[in-house]
Amino acid sequence: MAVNACFSQENGVVTYTITHNWTKKMETCEYISKAERERSAYVWGGENSEYAVNAELKFNADAYRFDRKDNDDDESTYRWRKEDYIIYRDRKKEETFDVTTLLNKEYVVQDSIICQNWKIKNDMKEIAGHICMNASFYDTVKGKEIIAWFALDLPISIGPDKYCGLPGMILEIIEADGAVVYTAINVLLSDEKVEIAKPTVKKKIKTITYEEYNKKIIDYINECKKLQRPYFWNISF
Repeated sequence: MAVNACFSQENGVVTYTITHNWTKKMETCEYISKAERERSAYVWGGENSEYAVNAELKFNADAYRFDRKDNDDDESTYRWRKEDYIIYRDRKKEETFDVTTLLNKEYVVQDSIICQNWKIKNDMKEIAGHICMNASFYDTVKGKEIIAWFALDLPISIGPDKYCGLPGMILEIIEADGAVVYTAINVLLSDEKVEIAKPTVKKKIKTITYEEYNKKIIDYINECKKLQRPYFWNISF
């Protein structure tokens, strides 16, 4: 792939590192007793508090696709957390075809693309060689603040995972003060079209909308609140 500085063809691949911090995740579960959160922080603190995986965002003018990449040689205690998770967006039709596992069941979430309602701020920093500006929004489904950093020189409104809708490509996402952080480590632009495959799924997988998907998450989080247990053991943070 050749680097295209003007980014006119909207083709490329961005590699991200996704870092999870279990102690900070527990801190967000304010419905759990302080004593239990402190106990968890003690158990999961130190070198066991974080783990990281890589992910890849491929994009062209027609579509983009985000995949988490588990290393086959990863011998960490978190290897069992592998799951099918693909974010696929048709930019021409403005439709989603996202493949996800929720409460041990696979779904295709097929809907219109709905981006977050961002509030743009004016801080600046460099990420993967690009000057970025920040923005924020509050996720009312899972109850956490999201900070995004988007590249001023990459004018395409996409990003990692389900994040989109800013006037530049999102190169970093910080969820709940660092409980989960997506950071771009390489941005490779191309003067040739990047081929992107739409996910193939089994016919028996149920198709739902994002409204139905979010309702399942809200119902499960409410159940976890009653039982005083972290919701993110069985669904993504």
